[in-house]
Amino acid sequence: MGHKKWFFKHIFREKRLLIVLIVFLILFIGTVSLTPLFIGNIFEVLPDATGIFAILPGGDGFRETLFYFALLIAIAGVIRTVGDYIQSFVNEVIAHKVTKNVTEEFYNDMLEKSQEFHDRIKVGDIMARATFDTRQMNIFIAPGVKWLFEGFFMVIFSVTLMLTVNPKLTLLIAGALPFYVLTIWEFNRKLRPISMAQMEQNSILNARLQESLTGIRVVRAFVKERKEIAEFEVETEKLRKINTRRGIISARYYAIVITIIITALSFLWGGYEVSVGNMELSELITFILLMMTLNMPTWQFGWATTQFQIGMAAAKRIYDMKEREEYVPNPANPHVWKEKKGAINFENVSFSYNGKSSRKALKGIDFSVPGGANVAIIGNPGSGKSTLIKLLMRLYDPSEGSIYIDDMDIREMDLSDLRDNIGVIEQEVFLFSKTIRENIAFGKPTASLVDIENASKLAQAHDFILSFEEGYDTIVGERGVTLSGGQKQRLAIARALLVNPAILVLDDASSAIDAETERRIQTAIANVLKNRTTFIVTHRLATIKNADLIIVLRDGILMDSGTHSELIMRNIDYRRLFEKFSDLPPMKKMEEN
Repeated sequence: MGHKKWFFKHIFREKRLLIVLIVFLILFIGTVSLTPLFIGNIFEVLPDATGIFAILPGGDGFRETLFYFALLIAIAGVIRTVGDYIQSFVNEVIAHKVTKNVTEEFYNDMLEKSQEFHDRIKVGDIMARATFDTRQMNIFIAPGVKWLFEGFFMVIFSVTLMLTVNPKLTLLIAGALPFYVLTIWEFNRKLRPISMAQMEQNSILNARLQESLTGIRVVRAFVKERKEIAEFEVETEKLRKINTRRGIISARYYAIVITIIITALSFLWGGYEVSVGNMELSELITFILLMMTLNMPTWQFGWATTQFQIGMAAAKRIYDMKEREEYVPNPANPHVWKEKKGAINFENVSFSYNGKSSRKALKGIDFSVPGGANVAIIGNPGSGKSTLIKLLMRLYDPSEGSIYIDDMDIREMDLSDLRDNIGVIEQEVFLFSKTIRENIAFGKPTASLVDIENASKLAQAHDFILSFEEGYDTIVGERGVTLSGGQKQRLAIARALLVNPAILVLDDASSAIDAETERRIQTAIANVLKNRTTFIVTHRLATIKNADLIIVLRDGILMDSGTHSELIMRNIDYRRLFEKFSDLPPMKKMEEN
């Protein structure tokens, strides 16, 4: 399905509203087209203003006829006004319903995209498509769709009436139709790439603005405000030039000029026909008035054509991003995870972030973790610690090998079931700009306040939460900007504890917490998550020493695994982490080797 078919599928989904729109649009156009006939009939009785076409008994026939047609014109005006109001209202309803559906569909698709997709695509680009581009589609629908229908039916009605008034003159001016069509085609051809360029540049601007504001602290820390402003001005200048080019092309829309010229020629030719007695003056006036009703559709076609190109460019950008096949597939018939013991096996797992790179983030990883074990993962920066956790959560699928939880390949498990039972506390905590209560209950929205408070107490967060005037109803601000690093991490721990996961992952989650608070948190986690598998990415000796299993990674390779007492005696990579401690046991055999 192409982007045009997808877009119009959303419009034609509103069949009932479209029928109402067309009915009142035809009513509107009919009254507009008939008005010139009423006016022409008034001029028909002008040569003999007494007795001819006397409608009402008594009085001057001309005055009665004038009154009659004036009444018809007034009635037509009322009907036209009502029809125009209803069709405009219905058109707006269609536009907003379509925009709502498109935005929701796009949002759903973005949430279902793979982590790799979101790693590569800028947030600002996605935001531009979800806001600016959908707005351009909305503008095309209302009033664009109405004007396209209106122009189409207006031409049919008016030309049909013109044929009844004077077929010869109508056929003569039809010779200008090829020039009219050619003008619109050329206008569309030139406008199409400009519209797409405008969308793309808006995305670039949106992405740069979002990135600069998100990283405002870094910008200020390095005093680079002027540099960012200068670079932003370069991009806005590019957009200005694109908009100027589009304006120049729009100014060259000659179709309306052709219509005006045809009207003038019709008047001249018709005047000649009247002068030689081949045409009545009332017919000429009716014909010219009908010709003039085509001026507005001509302008509307021009505007709607311009907006159509912009709307289709926007639809293409939304559709192209939406249809990118970058999903972590959910199995059609997933295995049911009944007994959640949390036993984990990595079997020859390798992974590369772009799927083709010769440099692998993980290479042939093999290890087994019994259910309920406490596992510490250590290694130098870039060794693959976080990647290993992302594969466990199935944010990515391994390039090679398989991962099993309780003897089930995680690719055969329901994604929601898998991730619902893996609680994650990341080093860089993300909090929503909501209340503390909503942030803690994010994974379990139905949790009671008592459950939220209990989780907060276990995470050593309850006391500092109550220190705020609004307590659990305190708004934390965007990304939790009003909280310290340690406070944010304790809220993240409370959020994970609340869902009571089968597997808990702490990605260096205590890095911003003082030693005493960390001790309390570790005690709380040990008490609450007994018989729960726990992965801890950390370099804190106190945490590592108590682990049931320690995994040592270096450059994506599993160098060794075992307990602290085993590794300190045999693994040089592990031992180097604790060189500052003078009471390490001797390691003569390894040093000799």
